Amino acid sequence: MNIRNWLSALGVTLCATYSPVQHVSAQDAQQLPSLGDATSGLISLQEEKALGQSWLRNLRSQAPTLDDPVLLEWFHDLIYQLVPDSDIQISDLHLVTVDSPQLNAFAVPGGIVGINYGLLLYADNEDQIASVLAHELAHLSQRHFARQVEAARKRDPVTLATLLASLILIATSNGEAGIAGIMTSQAAAVQDQLAYTREFEREADRLGMSTLVSSGFSPEAMPAMFQNMLDAARYRGEAPEFLQTHPLTATRVADAAGRAGAFRSVSPSASFRFRILKLSAETRYQLGDGAMTELKERLKDASGTEADALNYMIAVLHHDQRQYAEAAEQLALADQSHLLVKVLDQRITASAGEPARARAALESLRKLHPNNLPLESAYADLLAESGNYSEATRVLRKLTETYPDVPAFWEALSQNASKQGELILASRALAEYYFTTGRNLEAAQQLRNAIRQAEKANDLQRELALKERLKAVDALLRPPRG
Repeated sequence: MNIRNWLSALGVTLCATYSPVQHVSAQDAQQLPSLGDATSGLISLQEEKALGQSWLRNLRSQAPTLDDPVLLEWFHDLIYQLVPDSDIQISDLHLVTVDSPQLNAFAVPGGIVGINYGLLLYADNEDQIASVLAHELAHLSQRHFARQVEAARKRDPVTLATLLASLILIATSNGEAGIAGIMTSQAAAVQDQLAYTREFEREADRLGMSTLVSSGFSPEAMPAMFQNMLDAARYRGEAPEFLQTHPLTATRVADAAGRAGAFRSVSPSASFRFRILKLSAETRYQLGDGAMTELKERLKDASGTEADALNYMIAVLHHDQRQYAEAAEQLALADQSHLLVKVLDQRITASAGEPARARAALESLRKLHPNNLPLESAYADLLAESGNYSEATRVLRKLTETYPDVPAFWEALSQNASKQGELILASRALAEYYFTTGRNLEAAQQLRNAIRQAEKANDLQRELALKERLKAVDALLRPPRG
């Protein structure tokens, strides 16, 4: 079976076999094979990229993901601070955050990098998150999984398609249960292939540390994060998903600490964005209905950036409960120099019944901070809520051009275009939303709708472009041959 047919078979298998679940563990994404250089002759680099994209779409079809603009921007900024100092050759990375409390991060050959949102629960600062990502990028740049798969294929009859299908199942349930659910007789062989060898882990630790330090992060962050992981495993009584495929021992922690001692010490950073995202993750996964009380209690002993983040998060909770006066009062206690504070302030103002004033303030901010993702997203939301669908559509089109694999932006664009009466664009955007979430059949149907609309409008240029797009989507729906 050639790679094109194999990819199609993989997509069909995933869509037909697995159903969405609420608990997600995407650790195994980090091991999708690179398979395109001298270490592996299985597929080319171009086919590897297609494979990575197929994996991401299938992951989104099975696992809930988060498209929060603050989270997206922070993640992009963090990973692109690391990439220039890593050995990875891919420039157009695709980032995804899985909505799961489990400790996990992954880097999938083909340019897919992701984290579980729950990773923030186990980190004390950004440098610790960066240490995990630097480690994952090292696995990716050295094509460890490709080398491991090729060696395993010489020992076991487990097929590459079976292994990759198991990655999706594990990413949407839990490790051993996921493997057992897909193939009882081959579960042990698959588990062996999903776990990196000690040699690969040591190499990823070494190269990851180099990337971490060269990018300006604290070298002590890596052993500290490793220790947090070991502590989490002891507390839970079982290894987190990340450790199931990245075996971690006290020796590795000690080695990382010794390696860190060879570098100049750097103070780790816990920025305002990191703090509010960590608080948001705690609220989402741990605090529940008692979040407001807990955060206000913490605020009594907090100061500086931590107090700012607590005031911000409490204001968000008030806003979500439609307590706009209380939200504004709480936010006023935070440092007003933070752009995110200014954006939230205008969201509260608009919700409280003054959308015109909020829009004017956001327009002024956009002149000072062009292309800021949370700001642009908030502005688009305000325009849509005010009925200015044409301008909202314009802003959202730009966001989809910059972040083409973020489903939420395509969905919002489709909704606004529909309300504006731009039916061709509405169908095209909805098609892309379906496509990015692994629903290829629905994507093809929407593209056909858009083509019919273009034909009615005698818009030949858009009709031809839509037909080309449909060909690409239809290719993924064809059954494999041979």
